[in-house]
Amino acid sequence: MRTVRLQGPLFRVTEDPEQVIGDFLGFALSLHNLSGRLTTEELRERFHPEGNGMRLPDVFAAYRAREGDDIPSELDGWEDADLERKELWVLTRLRFGGWSPSALVEGPELRHLLDQALALRGNGSRGPFH
Repeated sequence: MRTVRLQGPLFRVTEDPEQVIGDFLGFALSLHNLSGRLTTEELRERFHPEGNGMRLPDVFAAYRAREGDDIPSELDGWEDADLERKELWVLTRLRFGGWSPSALVEGPELRHLLDQALALRGNGSRGPFH
């Protein structure tokens, strides 16, 4: 499983060469600034196995892949049958007019990373998925 560390204001994640997962963590932990809701409550709702993820127009998207077509072509190779057995989340940093780097993370690991990021930010409470 990947691990998270805080480097200044940014999250750095092992095995994240394009910094997509680290950016995801920063955006996910900032959602409360848009909604006014508690961070743990918001994350629990959005990223449980049937959650809707998040979409920040022109910035970032995080969603659960349910069909092979949901996975960006550079990460292709997953069959619909695989997606029925595995909970895969697609994380994509959106770039206007250019290639948008993406990462695939399995659901349990995604929630583990969110818990780690919350702990690093000194939230003081247990993460939403503990």
